[in-house]
Amino acid sequence: MKILDKVKVLGHDYKILMVDLNETDQFGTMNQNTLIIRLNKNKAQSQINETLLHEIIEALNHDLEIGLEHRQISAIEAGLYQVLKDNKLHFDEP
Repeated sequence: MKILDKVKVLGHDYKILMVDLNETDQFGTMNQNTLIIRLNKNKAQSQINETLLHEIIEALNHDLEIGLEHRQISAIEAGLYQVLKDNKLHFDEP
């Protein structure tokens, strides 16, 4: 998947930055105040893709006040990523 420069989540444009987080085991972060998603460029492409989905779910969880715990977000992200990837679902307009 090509990582875009930004992603729109509930009307907000989140800037996506590919950064070096090699000194930590961190895959990515999302900041609601700055509207920046940081993804660890040192991970495998599949991990980067999955992390982007995770951070989008984090933004939804925050803005919609869903109240999901981090482990729940991780579970949804892993399951949803698998379904989207294995079924090649893109939801493009015809």
